[in-house]
Amino acid sequence: MTDLGDLELLPISDKFLQKEPALFDYDKYNATEVCETLFERMKELGGIGLSANQVGLDMQVFVFGDGDNLTRFIINPVIIAIGDEQVSMKEGCLSLPGVYLMVKRPTTVTLKYQNENGDEVVEEFLDLAARVVLHEYDHMIGQNFTQRVSKMKLDRAIKAMKKKVSKKVRADMRKQLEADNV
Repeated sequence: MTDLGDLELLPISDKFLQKEPALFDYDKYNATEVCETLFERMKELGGIGLSANQVGLDMQVFVFGDGDNLTRFIINPVIIAIGDEQVSMKEGCLSLPGVYLMVKRPTTVTLKYQNENGDEVVEEFLDLAARVVLHEYDHMIGQNFTQRVSKMKLDRAIKAMKKKVSKKVRADMRKQLEADNV
């Protein structure tokens, strides 16, 4: 297991993210410690969700929330129902910074999972919470949000991100040159 103090975010292209992680083993790991560490790392990275495999941990665990009104620790999840209504919204992923895609997802999902105490929970998530659950669940099955859109949309989003980055680099260089001439 990766040291919990050194959880580096893997890029979306990493082969580790393309495989289904192992079931969480309560006898081998302290679930509360793993989940709280993941949640803190998620907040440091500026996300609203983070899967254990995104930081190199081979376990079916993800966390999400805002740290105030919503905090969820999801272990060994299984989707048991998905609503019929779907909505397209802009989505991003910590493992692919700067790229945002319009992804169509159901507005409700019912999940069976274990909490940090090992108790089985069945919970229905709505709207944004459902989207985050489904996004993180994709990581549990070795997928990611880019596989939910066409190649053309993905290529366009990557091109837009690169354009923004090169624009920022030019602006930073201009500022540096101006500062050097002062």
